[in-house]
Parts: sequence; C-alpha cells; structure tokens
Amino acid sequence: MRHRGILDPYRDSAALIEQSDLDFTILRPGWFTRDEAVDYQITQKGEAFRGHDVSLNSLSDLIVKLAKSPGLYSRRSLGVSRS
Repeated sequence: MRHRGILDPYRDSAALIEQSDLDFTILRPGWFTRDEAVDYQITQKGEAFRGHDVSLNSLSDLIVKLAKSPGLYSRRSLGVSRS
C-alpha cells in the first residue's frame, strides 16, 4: 500500500477545483509570519516557488485586492512568498 504525503489531500482538492467550472483563485502561501510587513511576490503554478515565508498582512493585502477586483487572477493557482 502506498502511503500518501501530508500535502496530497490539498493537491487532490486543488485538482478538483481546477477541473470545475468555478471562478476560483487558489493561494499557496509559504509559512506564515506575524510581522507587519506587506512585502510579497506571486508565482504562477508551474513556476519555481521563490521564498519560503509570507506575512499574514501580505496575504491579507492580496486577498483584499482579489476581492475588490473580480477576474484578477481568475482560475489561477498562485504561490505567495516574501519578495
């Protein structure tokens, strides 16, 4: 029996969403930090992930931008890390 990795359920869920007709944006953040910086970079699915952490303030900034701009990064899977 093959043992599944810890991230496999998340990959499975993302694949289901990506195969759907939904208007989605998947965020794949690095490790969360609690610093106050808003400093992040975005990578597209398939690109090498740059960095390893991202502040919660940075994630909040991106989420607000996505909520205010319908269609921004629609049907995309975005890596988010400190720039």
